[in-house]
Formats: sequence, C-alpha cells, structure tokens
Amino acid sequence: MADSAHLVRSEPLVEVGYLRLTRDTVRFPDGAEVDRAVVWHPGAVALVVEDAEGRWLMVEQYRHPAGRVLLEIPAGTREAGEHPDVTAAREVREETGYAAGRLVRLGGAWMAPGFCSEYIHYYLATDLRHDPLPQDHDEYIGEPRRLTRDEIEAAVASGEIEDSKTLIALTLLTLFRARNA
Repeated sequence: MADSAHLVRSEPLVEVGYLRLTRDTVRFPDGAEVDRAVVWHPGAVALVVEDAEGRWLMVEQYRHPAGRVLLEIPAGTREAGEHPDVTAAREVREETGYAAGRLVRLGGAWMAPGFCSEYIHYYLATDLRHDPLPQDHDEYIGEPRRLTRDEIEAAVASGEIEDSKTLIALTLLTLFRARNA
C-alpha cells in the first residue's frame, strides 16, 4: 500500500490565516481518479500539564465550531517552520501561566486525516514555575482548572470532557507511564 495513490493536481481554493484549502486530484493504482478537499494545517501541540500534586491544569475555551466552551488540555498551533518542542514550551506558558521545567514528548496523532493535514504532538509538562506569557489575541482562556486523574475520568464519563485532544492525551499518558513504571 506504500504507493496506493499519487497526486495528479492540486488547485488552491482559499487561504485564511494559517489554513489553506485545496481541491486535490489523486490517482489510485487501478487508474481511478478522485477529487479530495484538503485543509492544510501547520500542525499543533497539546500538553498534559501536571502540577507537583499530580493534578492536570485544564483550560476552558470557547470553540466556535462546537458552539460552546470546552474543557480541555492546553494546546496550540505551530508557527511556520517551528519545532514542536518550541511550540510546546510557548503554549504551556500562554495558556496556563506556568513554564515547564521538563517537557517529555508522549506521541502524536492525525486529527482528521480524511480531509485535514493537522498532526498534533503530545507532551507531558512538569516541574512548573509561574512564568506567564500573554495569551493570543484571538482566544480567551481564564485561570486553569486543576483536576485529579479521577476527576478527569469522571468528567469524561459524564460528558463534560468531549475534546479529542484530551481523550487522546489520557491514552498516551497511560501508555507512557506503563512503559516507564
């Protein structure tokens, strides 16, 4: 399946901020050609920010496509050409007001590969010290909520947490801790 399809042409449709939309035509090995709409995204990071007591610093953020405020782990979009480690260090400060003395990469995931190129790198941020950066002008995030692992799992079970980044982070952190136990 390595050569299962190749790009025939790509037509730019629109560019808004850091996102681009194209209409791509791909050809499969049997000769069939299909059009795909693709949202090109520079990628992002998401962080499990854990304080000295093992509580996660969670943020509440309005997400327009969801039409409401979501409880989620801190996250942010990578700048063009920026290494994910740099994005992670910046985003933890912007969204929680703390700098991480230690950042460990947990893994990564494609968010919606059927139509979007967004790949999120996941990190565990620990050894926190108060060191805020100003938040982006296009978002409002209040003070972080500190939740224990049990409280997070209860919020997932009750439907309070429905953010995919947070659900993936729970899995990646569980696997990381099992490997390093």
